[in-house]
Amino acid sequence: MNITDILFNNGQLNWDAISTISNIILVAALVFVTWRYARQVRRQTILMEKDRMRNKILEEIQDVLTPTINHLKKEIGAIKKNEIFWSKRRGVGEFGPGYGGEETIKRLVNASSAIFKDIIHKDTDLESKFIFHDKLREELNERYAEVEKEVRTQKFEERLENILNKFYQSKREEAYERNLPENAYKLTDDERKMIFWWIINKKDPKRSPNTLEPHIDFWEEYKDELLDFRNTPRVKELDKEIENLLNQLKELDSDLLDKIKEKREEYRKEYHFTKYEIDPKLKEHEEW
Repeated sequence: MNITDILFNNGQLNWDAISTISNIILVAALVFVTWRYARQVRRQTILMEKDRMRNKILEEIQDVLTPTINHLKKEIGAIKKNEIFWSKRRGVGEFGPGYGGEETIKRLVNASSAIFKDIIHKDTDLESKFIFHDKLREELNERYAEVEKEVRTQKFEERLENILNKFYQSKREEAYERNLPENAYKLTDDERKMIFWWIINKKDPKRSPNTLEPHIDFWEEYKDELLDFRNTPRVKELDKEIENLLNQLKELDSDLLDKIKEKREEYRKEYHFTKYEIDPKLKEHEEW
């Protein structure tokens, strides 16, 4: 039986056969159109999901990974160059000036945020390293606070006040003889505090060119006597403990830095992020 036998019956069109064939063609066309539509919807859904995931990963990079990388680089550099400087502000110990006041991971990236929780949920090893990093910073803070307590005795306070008065009295007389403004050699509260933190950290200040800085003049004249107040058995022990903690922190930072940079690079390749997406501040620096 051929197509003619199907379409014609005794020389006349077989409408039943034609109707059946038409229905088959229509159903096949409908199935094809439905399949194409479903395929397009599925493809669009996959693209939308990938785009949503890309935005989510970008948030992780910009809010957590990149800030942490930049922080770790600064911290490692500060430890290597012996630039760690501890002081107190409103009674709370902090490290600076290289960290902008944000020295712990918890403070740096907002550990209570959903983005941070997503990251550590995917990598518990990273979470444990973050916790250990902040624990080391807390232990350092405790050691420096103990050094402060050891040094800040009544004898120290009295001696510091005496030599400050003596020094600044001579500077005021010098200002009068040189016809300088009355406040040219005035000691501010911030300068007084800074002198004390130089003692705690055993750090020499850097001078600004062409500027009167009597508090630095004072330091250069009396620093040996002032640093001698640190010369106690307990402070010597604390100095060794601080050095050991800083070495641990540097090693941990290096390990963390490698791990986070590797994770960020994997994301960059998978989602084709640009360098400006990974670190928006790059564009600001280049424009500047």
